[in-house]
Amino acid sequence: MSKRAQRLVSLAVLGCLMMLATAGQAAEVVDLYKASVDVANRSTDARNTALAKGLATVLIRVSGNSAITAESSVQDAMANPNRFVVQYGYQTREELSPEEGSMLKQTYLKVSFDEAAVNQFLRRQGFPIWSSSRPNVVLWGAVRDDSGRQVIGGKSQPALQQLLQMQAKRRGLPLILPAYDEEDLAQVRTGDIWGMFVEPINTASQRYSANVVVVVKMLTTPDQVQISAAMNLDERQQWWETSGDTLEAAVAALMDQLGDRIGERFAVQASMEVGEQVILEVAEVDQLTDYANLGEYLDSVLAIRGWHLRMAQGSKHQYLLTLESNLDALQQSFRIDRKLLPQPPQWVVPLGQPQTEERQPAPPEQMDDAAQVTEIGTDTQEPAVLYYRWNG
Repeated sequence: MSKRAQRLVSLAVLGCLMMLATAGQAAEVVDLYKASVDVANRSTDARNTALAKGLATVLIRVSGNSAITAESSVQDAMANPNRFVVQYGYQTREELSPEEGSMLKQTYLKVSFDEAAVNQFLRRQGFPIWSSSRPNVVLWGAVRDDSGRQVIGGKSQPALQQLLQMQAKRRGLPLILPAYDEEDLAQVRTGDIWGMFVEPINTASQRYSANVVVVVKMLTTPDQVQISAAMNLDERQQWWETSGDTLEAAVAALMDQLGDRIGERFAVQASMEVGEQVILEVAEVDQLTDYANLGEYLDSVLAIRGWHLRMAQGSKHQYLLTLESNLDALQQSFRIDRKLLPQPPQWVVPLGQPQTEERQPAPPEQMDDAAQVTEIGTDTQEPAVLYYRWNG
């Protein structure tokens, strides 16, 4: 195959991959390295057990993978969690019980873990790391019990909403529950959720600017809670079922499945080998503050191991990036953060070349497709060249 043909194939493949991304906005998740664990008392034994559970929660949340607790290295870390601890304290608060619908008092151990130590441990053990910039998840749910079927959201099922948010926070998922106002109800009914009719639900989800759409139905019986779920991620459907002896156990299992599936897509698998290098050319870096903010952003992207400025010309800056993982992980980070937007091909003028004609903006209806092309170097010995514009 000729170099030109290879280049065209690469462009086509990358274009298709990038068209799978949704237009949703990412959320900045706070307190990824903090945990709150319920304790029966404030004894040393209860504290040590809670610290181990808290560390497991943080490692799962940051890696995006609940299965890592089965690894011997993680079990060893949980046996000695104090080396990761920054500080801890206790808090007692009243909460609405999803099982009984009444207010109950519960004491929690609140602990903060060292971010650098946790990340270093995960990298050394070969586990992925999921950054704090995460996709918004809108969840359309319905529950059926002896009283019939009800949606989960708005003014309906407040205790169950609280439980869903608590378990989503445990996994570091920015969860949105629909308002079920007139606009929602004009498009989605309880029967649509129970029948898991994803098309009207996907349409109704557009107002929530979510990257991930989830449909959940829960069937509660005296002995068990059964959950069926469907997820739309990158315009692909995933389906699964789970259950639990209690509502809390079933919802925890649901969020673990959800967190693992989304984490598998977005967490960055670190490499101990020399990282791949790419050239990033960024337009519209107009002010000194833009340059500073762009540098801070590149520092924050987990898919980037290191970078340096190669050249600058006017508002265009060119960087050489060394990747922590691979090109797809880098582009996925850019898509979810939306601080760097792909340049439409008709706007691209490589740094150092003259502008041959005045550029014209793409029509609004073509803008999304026009922006989905990444330019690849024609020489296989040269790094790929990515053309973006600053949107910080």
